[in-house]
Formats: sequence, C-alpha cells, structure tokens
Amino acid sequence: MRRNAIWLALFAAAVIAGVTCLSIVYASPFARTWDEVDFTLALHRYDLLAMQPHFPGYPYFILGGWIINQWLNNPIIALSVFNTLAALSSAVPMFLLANRLTDSGMKSLLLPALVLSSPYIWLMSSRPMSECAGMALLWWFLWSIRFAMDRPGSMLRHGLALLMFGFLMGTRLSFFPYGLALVPLWYGIWQYGARGWQRWLRMGCSALAALLFQLLWIAGLVLSEGTLAGFWKLSLAFVEGHFSEWGGGIISTPMPLGERIYQLIGYNLLGSALLGGSILIGLWLVIMVAAAVIGRRFALPSVQGNENHRYIFWLVGCAVLYTLWALFGQNIEKPRHIVPVVAPMLLLIFVFIIRTAEGLKTSTHGTRLLRIAPTILYALLISLISIQVVYGAQLQKRQALEEPAVYQLHDYVSSLQEPLLLFTWEETRVLQYLQADYDHQRIYTYGYFQALAGSNPERRVLLTDHVVHGFEQQGKSVKEHVKQLAEFKSDALFDPAYAHVILYEWVR
Repeated sequence: MRRNAIWLALFAAAVIAGVTCLSIVYASPFARTWDEVDFTLALHRYDLLAMQPHFPGYPYFILGGWIINQWLNNPIIALSVFNTLAALSSAVPMFLLANRLTDSGMKSLLLPALVLSSPYIWLMSSRPMSECAGMALLWWFLWSIRFAMDRPGSMLRHGLALLMFGFLMGTRLSFFPYGLALVPLWYGIWQYGARGWQRWLRMGCSALAALLFQLLWIAGLVLSEGTLAGFWKLSLAFVEGHFSEWGGGIISTPMPLGERIYQLIGYNLLGSALLGGSILIGLWLVIMVAAAVIGRRFALPSVQGNENHRYIFWLVGCAVLYTLWALFGQNIEKPRHIVPVVAPMLLLIFVFIIRTAEGLKTSTHGTRLLRIAPTILYALLISLISIQVVYGAQLQKRQALEEPAVYQLHDYVSSLQEPLLLFTWEETRVLQYLQADYDHQRIYTYGYFQALAGSNPERRVLLTDHVVHGFEQQGKSVKEHVKQLAEFKSDALFDPAYAHVILYEWVR
C-alpha cells in the first residue's frame, strides 16, 4: 500500500511540474481583452484614472507582475509567469487541505494535479489576467480557514486567515463572497474560552485586524490616486458604470433569467470552466463519480470530525453565494468569472472519490470486485488527470500561437491604404495597445455615430458587428446601410466575447 501511495505521489508531482513548465513555455503573447491591456499597461505606469489598471487596481497582482518584469522586460509574459508561479504555490494549500479532509497522506497530491491540469484553469495560468493569481490565493485562504478551525482559540491562526483574505481581496476583489468563510472563525472566537468583556475584546481585535489587512492595499491605491476624495469619486464612478452600463450584470445586460442561468451554469461553468469544452473529460468525470456513488454503498463510512463537516458546509455556502453574485452582478459573457466555483467543486469531488476508495479497502464485503474497487477508482482519477494533461497541453499551444480575432481585424484594417475611420466597441482598447496608425473610435450612440460618420464624406467608415448590434439594441436597424467586408474568427474558449468579429462598411 505504501508503495502505491509513493507511485501516486510521483505521478502527481510529475503532472504538477509538467503543467508548470508548459505554462511558461506557452505563455500567451497576446493581450486579448480590455482587462488584459489594462493589466499590461499598468506595469509601465500604474494609473487608475487612465485605467492602468481599472478599478479596484489589483495591487498585489500588479506588484507580482512588476517584479517578474524586472527580469523579463515583457509585461504580458511577466504577468503570465507570475500567474504560473502563483498557481504552483497553490499546490501546497491544496495538498494540506486535501490531507486534512481525507487523511490520505501523499495521495493528497492528486488534488493539486487534478486542479492545476484542469484545462480552463491551466489556460488562465498562462494569460495576463488576475483570475489565476486570485484562484491561487483563494486556495491559500480556504486552507487557512480549515487550519484555524482546528484551534479556534489561536489568534495566530485566526490572524493568518484574515491576512490571506486581505491578500485575496487585494488581488481579486470580486471573490468577496468567499468572505462568508470567516463566519465560522468568528463564531469559534465567540464560543471559545473567554467570557464577558474578554469575548468582546477578542472579537474587536479580530475585526480591527481584518480592517487593517484590507486598508493595507486600499491605502496604497489612495496614495497612487493622490487624494482620498479623488479615489472615492473614481471608485463610485466605476461601480456605477459596472452595474448600470457596461459590467455585464443583470441590469446592464438584460436577459431572461432562465437564459442567464443556462448561460452561467450550462455553458460558462460546466462547458468551459470545469470541462474546458471537452466532452471526453465530462464523460470521464461522470463515469468516475458514478463509480464512486455505487462503491459508496459498500464502503465503510469514513470517520470525520465535526470541523470537517462544518467546513464543507460553509464551503458549499460560499460557492452558492459566489454563484449568485456571478449570476446577477458579473459579466455573463465571460466564463472566467465563474472559475472560483470550480475550486470547491473539484475539492468536493476529490474528497468523495478518496473517501470512497479508502472506505472500500476496509469493507467487510469480500467479493473480488469490491477488493479491486479502490484500484479502479484511483485508476479513473489518474486517467482523468492524464486526459486533462494531454487535452490541456494542446489548448496551451493553440492559445499561444493562434492570433486572436481582434488582432486579425487590426492586420486587415492596417492593410487598407485609403483614409478610413473604424468604429468599435471594446475592441478599441486592444487596438490602442497595438498602436494602430489608422483612426478608430469606441462608439456608444447611433446619433453620435451619424455625426462623426458624416463629418468627412471622403473617408471610408468601417464598423464591427458589436457596434451594429449596439445600434439595434437602441432601436436602430442599420442592416440596409452596411455591407460585409471581412470576417475574423478565433477560439471562443480563448476569446468568449470577441472570438467572432465581422467588419462592415457603412454605405452612405
């Protein structure tokens, strides 16, 4: 048995090392989206007002990328490498957390192998986006919560959890629903030992520490902006715009609730974030979980402490709360916003598989099939990880080599010699980063477009399909006034919002 555990640990270590190396080798050289351009430009000059990056500033992510960039002098690659290193560091809390929940020793290394090879998470680790760094810190935070629950009276462990939450918020503020995990820690402080004024003192110290760890990164943002009043106005303007105009939430992007739920759960969570668009991975995952469900009927029940049960309860609560936040408050077009839910999903699946396998080893049922059932479950888990590695490596290479649709648009328009004006939506941020030498402008309203388009009759007017759709949403049908010039495509897994760009010419 010990020899099997060693082989499983070696396999997991090889997967983790291979995933890390391929993430660096195939680090994406493209700034594909508005946000990626914001982060990349921030390494040259950190300026919230210029959206370098946009609010809330992501200071720890930018700091990490800036440090790496001192050696690489390539902001896009530097942010991608920082993400890869952050993902590698998360293998430590994953291992510790899995071992605490399953008591499986070195076999717990299979959890970081499973998570880090998950195709979509792996793709995010080689891109200049803050989600991967946020996911890494989420794992550290989730482990610190469980670590503190073992000794509810330890202010050192409690303070570590608050510190990790501060790092998490300063890296990815949108992960705030996971702050719900702090509730059992505060409850533990309230229940543990002290009485009367001592209880209130400990709660006050905890609240003060939590506030200070958040002010640590917020103060840096205020200083970078110059004044508290200026920072406050900027933050209010950004939050208002996010929820009312362009953020992709339920107010700024009206969509039937049923359709929105299907988009979030069916396509974003299951199809993209969990399975990476692979039917084979989905089928294998179903087979593995089904085998564990059947085996669970014959396995001896695992003995778990109340802390583990309580931890899992609050973890599920955090995932549900975050899902609601993603449903109503986040951009429904982008699967990356639901990635934080993949962490507890994979953790719970892993715990269920391992507990079932270990429970079958001590089962009193003596049939030959049940004796080999644990081996079958581990084989299914190893096979799933192997499939993810092969499929994910192919995605990594394609993401690094295939030109995004917006880049293709830029190449095409650059080849046109005559005077022109290109109207876009979010594509304009990428065009600015590419230093396009032709006139291009982000357009909001049809009336303003008409004024600009008619100001110079000798100049060709081009516009993208996203602009046309925006006019249609304003009640302006312009199909009879446009003719299609070109069409550009990239993989929707890499560019969910701009994988398909159609270029039109305005016919006066």
